[in-house]
Amino acid sequence: MSNYSPTTAAREIIDRIRGLIARYDVSQAELAVLCDVSQSQFSKIIRGTRPMSLDQLVIICDALAIDLGQLVSEVEDFVMDRGLPASSPIYYVEEGRRLPEVSERLPEHFDAWAQAAWERLHPNNVIEGRFGSNVGTLTQDEDLYEAARPADPEPTDEQPSYDDPS
Repeated sequence: MSNYSPTTAAREIIDRIRGLIARYDVSQAELAVLCDVSQSQFSKIIRGTRPMSLDQLVIICDALAIDLGQLVSEVEDFVMDRGLPASSPIYYVEEGRRLPEVSERLPEHFDAWAQAAWERLHPNNVIEGRFGSNVGTLTQDEDLYEAARPADPEPTDEQPSYDDPS
């Protein structure tokens, strides 16, 4: 995970949790046991060099008596009010409504997470396959929406037969 860079919101959540751990003098070793990771791995999580799972966030919030919804809401307000970098280079919803087309943010408004995603999705960049093999490039005719959301496979009338042993 050496390439991991947390989103702006994740970094703020981590900072707030780290502050509460220090404020209440809770040991990282104890929280690591609750999260089912080694103390070393927990230290990486709390420094923002290793991603935190949703389960781990829920456990930490519960152990520190933090309301998860309130934490996320406060961090969202904090990020928005300060105009901090966005974590996604594209967005599908605005003001509670699905946009008719995918919208793209400007690169100068990206955090490191959004920058990496944008590089994977932008039409001028090579698209890497799941295991890093080059699977081609987007042409100018291809749409960012298609790259971000591949089409569902075509349905077929053929149904597999489980009775036929061949």
